[in-house]
Amino acid sequence: KIAKGDFSPIPPMCKYRGEFTTVELAINQMIQELQLREVAMIESHKLRAIGTLTAGVAHELNNPLNNIMLTAHAMLEDHKALSEDELLEMINDVINEADRSRKIIRNLLDFAREGESVSGPLDLAALVNETIKLAQNQIKVTGTKIETQIQTHLPQIRGDKQQLKQVFLNLILNALDAVGKQGTIKISLEQADNPGFLAVKVEDNGSGIPDYILPNIFDPFFTTKGPGKGTGLGLSVSHGIVNIHGGQISIESEEGKYSRFTVILPSLNVPADFKKP
Repeated sequence: KIAKGDFSPIPPMCKYRGEFTTVELAINQMIQELQLREVAMIESHKLRAIGTLTAGVAHELNNPLNNIMLTAHAMLEDHKALSEDELLEMINDVINEADRSRKIIRNLLDFAREGESVSGPLDLAALVNETIKLAQNQIKVTGTKIETQIQTHLPQIRGDKQQLKQVFLNLILNALDAVGKQGTIKISLEQADNPGFLAVKVEDNGSGIPDYILPNIFDPFFTTKGPGKGTGLGLSVSHGIVNIHGGQISIESEEGKYSRFTVILPSLNVPADFKKP
């Protein structure tokens, strides 16, 4: 049962007591501890992703805050010489820049505040687009070009929105690291070759991954990044989350040319835009 990935508690068996009961209790305790550690690992990786995104948010906030400061100083120094219309225009500029700042941090705050794990029907196209929007500040900082091919009107999937968003965010952030400045990342969503499944692909034109490394790419604590630049848990955590959702994650790569991660998830028989009558 455990070997097949089923970590639900073992029910007590009245016919066999004594030593079997002791083993049963020990195994159930082990299962509970494994589940708690899995939750802790996912949360730890989420916090690291938030830290990475915060750097992009800080960089992107610099422009609107600069504009607000310059406009406020101009109003302070020249308010007597300015007409009422000019003052109103400058006040509107401050309001617009403040609103721009609010929008920059809103997505990050929403991601950070998402709490308890909840599984339910999801529109995968909307989820992928939300994740791209979440990484938008980081994308602007690196100057990376994002190309998307997101099919709509696809069946829904069942899953945990928070965890799956974490998977796609990790793949996008990894791709940004791989391409450096002025690279290109392609993100697509389509029906998978296997009926009843959807495929999300994240491809970058970065340095690629050597063949000898590929078999270990999803191993815990394995990283191709330099010291202090990665924990080696991102892809391992993503692999675990996708497995929990009954899916698969795979990689294709050619050193010096590209890397492509593919996430396959089972779909429901309900179109994403379906509305109850």
